[in-house]
Amino acid sequence: TQSTGVTQDTVIVGTKCNKLLEINVQNGLKREVPLLRSPVPREVPDNSAGIHSIAINPSKTFLATGGHNVNDLALYTLPDYEPYAVGEFHHNWLFGVSWINDFVLCTGSKDGLVCIWTILDVQGFSNYESSCGLYRKTPLEIVSNHDIDRIRDIHYSPACKKLASIGYGKERDEAVISLLDVNNVMAHRVVQLPQMRENMAVSGHDTMPVFAVGSLDHLLLVDDRDPATVDLTSAKLPDPAQGVRSLSFQGDIITVGACRTSLMFYDVRKRDYITDHLLSPIRRQLQYGFVADNYDYHQHRPTSLTLGKSFIHSIMTHCYDDSGLRLFAAGGPLTLELVGNYAAIWE
Repeated sequence: TQSTGVTQDTVIVGTKCNKLLEINVQNGLKREVPLLRSPVPREVPDNSAGIHSIAINPSKTFLATGGHNVNDLALYTLPDYEPYAVGEFHHNWLFGVSWINDFVLCTGSKDGLVCIWTILDVQGFSNYESSCGLYRKTPLEIVSNHDIDRIRDIHYSPACKKLASIGYGKERDEAVISLLDVNNVMAHRVVQLPQMRENMAVSGHDTMPVFAVGSLDHLLLVDDRDPATVDLTSAKLPDPAQGVRSLSFQGDIITVGACRTSLMFYDVRKRDYITDHLLSPIRRQLQYGFVADNYDYHQHRPTSLTLGKSFIHSIMTHCYDDSGLRLFAAGGPLTLELVGNYAAIWE
């Protein structure tokens, strides 16, 4: 599940069941945005696991996300979600999308590749336009990092003009972060991460070359301010094996969305979690969400975190509105076979 704010009152959400939904947070109304299909039929993977990334360009005129084929990039014009183009190149799930500027964006995939695309009518178009006006696009540039086998998430930082990609190494099953200079794709750093289990999310500071990586047990700060070395600072999650599933920066504060339906807050300056008067990390414990009472639910219930007929969900995504005062959080059951959801607005 992924989300991002479109207007002050609407968010766009991608789900594990491969649906794209616009939700009005004022009245709860929602509408489904049709997924884009390539004008030329392509084989769709059997196990898609849904939409993993959504991003809007700085001027909020284009939306980038996954397509009907989860390997594809889909581009819509805003605010009406008019189909614009399908980007075809990746041969495995699209796991990350991040805009460099209003016209250029990057994608990262489970195939281990980073692709750079443009929305402009220059290089990158295959000179094919379907009868409905939908373009097929190919990348401007393909970055094959020999140190990374599978990319799990990406984030572009305008502060240092670098693209951070987290994934796993080819030689050994080690977790790594790649810091790619988008102006010189031959210049990049690859750093092995100390936490190797379930590195699922990466985000970046708005004004400093500092990234955050979330794993099963830790929040890791990656500081790229020193040209000679990369500084790593690790902070254990308050609860073991809680698992970070979503991250975002609001100034110097990192919002951490985790399993067990909780949100936590980390202060980059103090290098510690924000605490209450008892010096315990502040947690925003969300309410129990919906889970379908079907065969899979009863099969997994003995080993799942359940309470009566309620189910504890993971916060797979969250996003703030432009004011920074309202927070949308959403997710669902971590177990792939289960059907369910959770969504809420916090003020």
